[in-house]
Amino acid sequence: MAVFRNEPEEWQRLDWAILQNGYACLYHRQEFLQLDVMWFRKERYRVIEFDCAKWETDQAMHDELKQKLRFKDTYKSDFGSLKESLKDIDITGKGTVLLLHHFDAVDKETAQILLDILARASQWHLLLGERLLTLLQVEDPEVIYEPVGARQVEWNPHEWLDSTRQ
Repeated sequence: MAVFRNEPEEWQRLDWAILQNGYACLYHRQEFLQLDVMWFRKERYRVIEFDCAKWETDQAMHDELKQKLRFKDTYKSDFGSLKESLKDIDITGKGTVLLLHHFDAVDKETAQILLDILARASQWHLLLGERLLTLLQVEDPEVIYEPVGARQVEWNPHEWLDSTRQ
């Protein structure tokens, strides 16, 4: 099953805009994040929200991921287990959006590893005809992450002109 149809009206969709440039996008301004989250919900996406500011340790991060993504009890709270467990998450409706609030509170090295794992999970699900996207809300409008899944993490369509990277 194709994830999108090759038709002009599909190319105008928010999910298309994000996935054509990668698997995740950044948001600084809350009004744009809220606008896009409403669009995803209207389009029957399941939106799962995380507050990364509460992830004071890697264990806290893994605990919340395990609980909200309904990982099996065998989940080992490490990145290898996360990579494998994301393959098994239930993608319902039109797709699933992982919304990570305060993502720039996460240690930069941990953030890069997590972004790469989420990109690979998105690629995996796309191969199955399923949509998995990640929205990253950040406090710092100048935050930069290294490319993930061999692609740069892009700004959302509303704020890309305001970003310092063009």
